[in-house]
Amino acid sequence: MLKYLFYTCIAILSLGQLTAVSKTGETSLYLFDPAIAGFSLVGLFYFLAVKKSLSIPRYFYFFLLFTVIAAMSLVYSLDRLNGREFLLSSFYLLRWIFYLVSAIVVFNMFEQKMLTVIEVVTSLILSGILITLAGFAQLIILPDFENLRPELGWDPHKNRLASTFFDPNFTGAYLVSVLILLFEFHNNLFLRFKDNVRQIILYSASVLFTVALVLTFSRSSWAMMSVVVLIYGVLRYRHLLLLAFLIAFLAYFAVPRVQTRISGTTDPADSAQYRFISWNNTLKITEDNLITGVGFNAYRYVQRDYGYLTPDTFEGHSGAGSDSSILFVLATTGLFGLTTFVLGLVFPVADYFFKKRKLNILMITLIGGLLVHSLFVNSLFYPQIMFLWSTMFGVSNYLLRT
Repeated sequence: MLKYLFYTCIAILSLGQLTAVSKTGETSLYLFDPAIAGFSLVGLFYFLAVKKSLSIPRYFYFFLLFTVIAAMSLVYSLDRLNGREFLLSSFYLLRWIFYLVSAIVVFNMFEQKMLTVIEVVTSLILSGILITLAGFAQLIILPDFENLRPELGWDPHKNRLASTFFDPNFTGAYLVSVLILLFEFHNNLFLRFKDNVRQIILYSASVLFTVALVLTFSRSSWAMMSVVVLIYGVLRYRHLLLLAFLIAFLAYFAVPRVQTRISGTTDPADSAQYRFISWNNTLKITEDNLITGVGFNAYRYVQRDYGYLTPDTFEGHSGAGSDSSILFVLATTGLFGLTTFVLGLVFPVADYFFKKRKLNILMITLIGGLLVHSLFVNSLFYPQIMFLWSTMFGVSNYLLRT
């Protein structure tokens, strides 16, 4: 049963914004959140009540400590929040807890031989294919997001692959993440097919993801891909650097909009300038709440109190977070929260250097790429991406023990 619940979670997560149940501005409910919560609770009950055993992966120790600090920061913010605001803010913490627990459940499923690493990786890659195909369909059916009702709060993306996430930046980060899985596990994927058919599937998937990534026209996702290629090129595939340079060169000169997106970074009217404003606002809030933070996640209400949100922008999608996951963590949980969170992220990499374990290229590329991407958008806490990277922490920890 747990195995099918896991697959159901991935399927629902792949549908993204199409699973919205309610949107009230300050908070939204999607089917994937109760699905993850259900999977986590059923998994906890099964391993604690039935199996009488629940293993906590060592890569999750710092994240569990971060969870405690995040909860304390929210409680500490009670003096500036009313009851309703505190309740809505706590939903964000609950989401984080359930997604973290879901990854711990997956790890225990590995240990109990209820699920294999390749089954997990294959399902995530298939979700990437579904999201990519949905993105191509979106470019045909809804190429211009200005056609959506303004009160829905979506950015006016035009001729950009946003897929079911309705956001090209998060879509791009997810596609790069599944490309990493494809690179890392290609020798063990689709083994039921003959070698020639298997190679066609793998190469087709790689091309599909790469083309979709270009069509997102997401600079943060391109930067993430550049970091991934650089790491793989230096540590494993030197020829990948030349191939990546050739593809980037051809894309730049063959697709005029690629040139526009890159050169537009310095344009005052470009979206990149709004990120500078967001970073500056976050830093100002952080200066006044450096130790404890403003509460995880009471950020929307603090932005309102500082005058950064107007009645027109208060209920927008960007109101609840900063355009940087690291700054978001610093602002909401303070220095202690940021320290434990970053330590959690780099733990698998540090494990290699200090424990002399096998080089963990999977986590080096995934976390390295996502850290770069999260400098520009709050991607580390985007549900689909959070589920993927937290699950990969469990995968990595399990492979380390086998």
